[in-house]
Amino acid sequence: QSIRVIFRYNGSPSTCSNGSYDDHDDLIFTVKEDLNATPSPTPVPTLPPTPMPTNKAPSGPQTASYDLAFGAPKCTVGSSCDSGALLNGRGSITPVELNQPNTLNFCTDGSSGSYHEDESIDKIVVSRASGGLDDLTEGDVVTISATVWCWNTGSDDNIDFYYASDASNPVWTKIGERQQCPGGGIQTVTASYTLPQGAIQAVRANLMYGSNNPSADSCVSGDYDDTDDLVITVKPNPTLQGAAAAASASPSKNDDVQGTIVDGLKDIDADSKKKELMDKNKSTSKPKANGKGSVNKGGADKYICSKGKPFASTICADGSPADDICSPENVGRSCGNGGKKCWWAECD
Repeated sequence: QSIRVIFRYNGSPSTCSNGSYDDHDDLIFTVKEDLNATPSPTPVPTLPPTPMPTNKAPSGPQTASYDLAFGAPKCTVGSSCDSGALLNGRGSITPVELNQPNTLNFCTDGSSGSYHEDESIDKIVVSRASGGLDDLTEGDVVTISATVWCWNTGSDDNIDFYYASDASNPVWTKIGERQQCPGGGIQTVTASYTLPQGAIQAVRANLMYGSNNPSADSCVSGDYDDTDDLVITVKPNPTLQGAAAAASASPSKNDDVQGTIVDGLKDIDADSKKKELMDKNKSTSKPKANGKGSVNKGGADKYICSKGKPFASTICADGSPADDICSPENVGRSCGNGGKKCWWAECD
């Protein structure tokens, strides 16, 4: 059996309080069995429920449908994602590209030239580089295949590929180097990368006449340029997610048996400074403005403007002399603005 004692400063009753000054300790002890006591009836064993199958069959290749929220074609989870005919053409050139511009951040396609005489991105496919029917999963190496129309011999046309791990808030990462069209007319250009963590991701292809530099949001805007995106759904990889969680975990103070104290002396020092700070700021009396350039110090040598309580040592080291203006919260110009307070300390 066990008992627990909790010693807390203020707060509400709890089996495991977490106040800065709280302490809780457990004691586990063994109780001798009473042989004269009436034995409890043997409980009837309860059989566990039959578990549901957890391994779903792969979803296979997927064809995208236009997603109004993203403004681009989107696939559900599967072994590949194919834009189908949704990207065929460029902008307003006849035949008009459906749902143009088919980009997450509203890039503008060029409007010069004619269909299948000048540049256009006609289709994008994302598939597992190793093949097979397993669903796209974080950590998989995938290949982007862009079906494009290149002008003339293709020597003047170039293609860039990008990916974003979060289609809702895309930050575009370029994949490899810029590629030249391998020839004129209908061509397929590819690039490969490793799927990062993220459930809803996106890829982008930029086809441009010449060597235009993309804007800050990775769009190209030349008269013959075309930018298209494809949103893909990616299965989580528990191994990668576990590794990321372990890497991001940082030690924290925990003074009971459920945690580990990494640096006890550091904790003691922090507690001491926090207590000192609370003692220094018990008074609600702050220096009052007493005319331009002067202040009723109220015993303060230095002050500092802050929304939160700074350490007294911070005030003494970095604060302003208390003969400057130090107005109360929400009054005047020195503190005041944004709810800042005038914290003060007597310094040596």
